[in-house]
Amino acid sequence: MNIENLHTNRLEKLFGPITLHILEQNESIRIVELKDKNKLCRTFAIVKFMNINGEILKEAHDKIVKGELLGKTLCDYNIDFDREFIGSLQVKLPDWLKFDFKTNENEGFGFVSNIWVNDDSVEPNRFVFSKIIEVIPKELKKEFIHNIKPLQHLDLKILAMLNEAKIDVV
Repeated sequence: MNIENLHTNRLEKLFGPITLHILEQNESIRIVELKDKNKLCRTFAIVKFMNINGEILKEAHDKIVKGELLGKTLCDYNIDFDREFIGSLQVKLPDWLKFDFKTNENEGFGFVSNIWVNDDSVEPNRFVFSKIIEVIPKELKKEFIHNIKPLQHLDLKILAMLNEAKIDVV
């Protein structure tokens, strides 16, 4: 993946330096906020780690769970990966997230994607490393959502991730 296409890089072009604030994390799930230099939350994200094959990916994953940004860390390790957009959904913003987004809107916009890793040193050599749900305030929708169709079906994995973060679908 081109580092310029990373979600964080796009945020940085709009708002300057972005920092990661971990709200909850273990070896399989991570719930974070991406904040700008003024500590304003620009993205709330839920990451479910699915498959950690290969030594290099394991090293990168260790750095990620120690607080590094996912996409930038994969790039730093020269790991070949692609983002597959699954779809978009509207979500209800809990009061604490409305406060962090500094919005009066009751709803936000999320998009679901898989991060596929390509690694010829393992079998299978192409696999899903993580599933990500990124929630943004409505005012950022036009900056991030291009040709991503609304989800027609919420599978149990997506619902479980949203439930873990106490986020409801509209």
